[in-house]
Formats: sequence, C-alpha cells, structure tokens
Amino acid sequence: MTSTITRARADAFCRDILHQLGVGEREAQVCSDVLVESSLRGVDSHGILSLPIYAERIRSGQMCPGVDLQIVRDRGATLFCDGGHGLGPVQALEAAALVVDKAAQAGVGVASISNCNYVGALAPYVERIGQSGMLGMCAANSTPRVAPHGGREGVHGTNPLSYAVPSADGQMLVFDAATGHSAARVTAARDEGLCVGDGVLVDAQGRPSNDPEALEGGALLPVGGALGYGLGLLVDLLCGGLSGGPCGRDVPPVEELSGPYGSSFFIMAIDGDFFGGREVLAERCAFLMHSVRQIAPALGTDRVRAPGERALQERQARIQRGIPLSAERWNAVLQRLRRCELAVEDWC
Repeated sequence: MTSTITRARADAFCRDILHQLGVGEREAQVCSDVLVESSLRGVDSHGILSLPIYAERIRSGQMCPGVDLQIVRDRGATLFCDGGHGLGPVQALEAAALVVDKAAQAGVGVASISNCNYVGALAPYVERIGQSGMLGMCAANSTPRVAPHGGREGVHGTNPLSYAVPSADGQMLVFDAATGHSAARVTAARDEGLCVGDGVLVDAQGRPSNDPEALEGGALLPVGGALGYGLGLLVDLLCGGLSGGPCGRDVPPVEELSGPYGSSFFIMAIDGDFFGGREVLAERCAFLMHSVRQIAPALGTDRVRAPGERALQERQARIQRGIPLSAERWNAVLQRLRRCELAVEDWC
C-alpha cells in the first residue's frame, strides 16, 4: 500500500526529528531542505527516508551538530577545510558558497573537506553554484562496496559525481549519479521481492546475479564497467586523496558507528566570465540540451531527455501530488527512529 506526504509535512517531519536529536533550527532547516528536495526529485534513497542515517550517527556521536566548518588552508583559488564530523549537508552548502566567492575572484574555486560526513544526494550543492551563474562540480567518497571491473570484492564506494551548468533557456543542466550501482536500490528490490537487472552485482563467488540476496557476501558492480570503475577511483582521489582522508578500502563500513566515518568531499566552481563568458557558457549549454532533445529516440523510448530533466518533471509532479511512501518502507523508517529513542507517534 502506498500513500503520499506533502512537501510541507515532509519538512515538518524532518525538522521535528532533527530537533529531537538536538540539532539547532538553522542546521535542521538546511538538512530538511536537502532531504525534502531529494525526495521531490525522486531520489528516495537519499531523501526523507534516509533520516534514520542522521539519527543513528548523531546518537552514536559519529555526526556532530553545531560543528562549524574550519578553513585549515586558504591559498589562491583553493580551500582546504576540516569538517570536524559535523552535519554533511550544512558543510557542503557552506563550501559551495565559499568556492563561488573564490571563483568570482580567480575564475576557479576549489574546496576539499576532510573529516566530512554523509552529505546525501549531490545535486543541491552543484545547483547552488549553478544558481550563481557558474559551472559547479562535486564528489563524495563512501564505503567500499563496489568491485573493480573484473573483480568480486568491493574496492571503492558508489562514489557519486555531480555537475550543474546554467542554461540560456532557464533550465539548468544537472547531472547527479553514482559511479557504482546503488546498494539502496538492491535493498529496495529485496524488500519488494523483485530481481535486480543485469550487471548490478556479483555474488560471493564473483558470478553475475539478479538475486538481491546475493549482495550479502558479494559486491556491487561499477556503472558502465571499466568507465564507472575509473571514475569511482577518481572520486576517491578527488575526495580522500586531496584531503588526506580515507580512500577506497580505508573508508569504514557504513554500518560501523563506533568511530568516525571519515568520508571526504570535493567541490569546484568555474566562472565562465574568466573564459569565453558566462553568457557564452549558458548559450552553449542550451544548444547542447536542445540538440539532445532533437535526437530521434531509440526503439522503446518515447524521447531523448537531457540529464536532470526527468528529476525536474518528477519534482513538479510530487509538489502537486505529494511524495509517495510505501507503508513497508515508511514503517521501517519509523522503527529505526524508535530505536534511536525518538518520538514518532505523530508520524505514524
């Protein structure tokens, strides 16, 4: 059975839970905005359903509300920051603002955050740069559950990479994707009694499998084979490599709460005015997006879409109809929150 929750109620739910966890109003609102926006875009695994991740990490002390982003080194166009294990979305958005300021002065602004934390979906951070008229790119590394191309054990995380570019037609080009297949989608398929598609995972013996249960002892596969593998390693180097933090198999398991998670974050802004011009970049982006939409669709496809277009359409639909929630997944979220000794009766 599936019900829906309005945007306003989803925001109230997130802020209520975060306030119970001792998160101040400003940080709670920032985190809620990121979570609700992800749900509206259809990225349910990183939206309001991921709130138990914050609850469990805050309760364990792995995630610390009220910790300010510290600038360790500020040189030219670059910033090296220490997150102090604070709230990931808060610090990622602050870093986005900082690199925009840098890029306005030098053409490029780059920040690396060590001792960061879970930041969720990446689109909100690069969109903030795009709204400033600049090209934005960011990446985050994570628990090593993705096997290298040709391997059967995890060597790096799903390691998402995202970018946003302003467009002259007013619709920003936004790309946000993991370089490895999603464990959350495998778990969702298992919970719903479904199979996963080909090329998603291998079992403990390294055999391709469509059974979600095979992920226990097995590994996820990189998206696009060798391409996802290479980009996944790049994300680890942009994040853990530049920050001196954990890389690949050094990143602790996501379920390990007794010590710091240690993931890192990388973000960059590029100001087109230092190159061919912001207007030129936006016009070229609009040209590319128009060109994509003019391509004849392949058999079985209604039309070709630009990156981020489907998420934008989903967002508009969910603002009107509400965010869909299966009873099973919602109850699982509430149960995890109860185990963190949080009051959820008003949200049942």
